[in-house]
Amino acid sequence: MNRSGEIEIPVRLGHPQGQAINQAMVSKVLNQIKELLARFLESGESGVVDMRLLPRMNAATYQHIKDILSNGEVTALVEAEARVEIRETQYPGVWWLTHHNEQGGIVTELIEVSRIPGILASHVADMRAGLIRLEQAEAS
Repeated sequence: MNRSGEIEIPVRLGHPQGQAINQAMVSKVLNQIKELLARFLESGESGVVDMRLLPRMNAATYQHIKDILSNGEVTALVEAEARVEIRETQYPGVWWLTHHNEQGGIVTELIEVSRIPGILASHVADMRAGLIRLEQAEAS
């Protein structure tokens, strides 16, 4: 109890496991994304930031970056050899891709800057095979 008779309840604000956010790392990642987005808008060239290759990123810093980018309007799930979750961030053209292995563990996480993530684009060979199957389905 304090002098005014109020009960003091200690509140501890913090980050995952009490870790501090590495602001320099946050700035580095956000600057890379801004550069990629500016380059895309200027030339149409897409780019990627591989979150798993960034050195010494603790959970608090990772979560802070994820919170800043937040969720946008589009999500997709690719279920092929590997499962890939794709989510647009709140910044159009900035996509967060999470690749999972067969056991569900995260293999890699990418931030892709593009109109649409490359993994969602159909391959021409697959489209040709699809046309043949569609023609066969119509014939039967």
